[in-house]
Amino acid sequence: MTARQLPKRHWRSYGDDPLPTGREALDEPFAAFPSWYLRITCDRCGKDRMLNEAHTSHRYLPLREILKRARHDGCGGRPGRAELLTGLTGASSRPVRKIVLVQ
Repeated sequence: MTARQLPKRHWRSYGDDPLPTGREALDEPFAAFPSWYLRITCDRCGKDRMLNEAHTSHRYLPLREILKRARHDGCGGRPGRAELLTGLTGASSRPVRKIVLVQ
């Protein structure tokens, strides 16, 4: 996939469309999940980092590539767990949908 190429499929943060598996989602660009959050947990210190699809410059990269490049600024750790979320539990008025990418 070249830079700035729009994804063929989209999974919206609302609705009840069937979601891809974690393995399938890793091959999709972040832009295929409009308004979703990517929560990455550091494997060294356990801290979470949240990325919003709309506010990242890497939205046209496959999620697999984003996770491969990711490092925690505080300790240099790699992603130990990663999941896509439609919102935050307790803060979202809609049910939160989740795709676990890496466990």
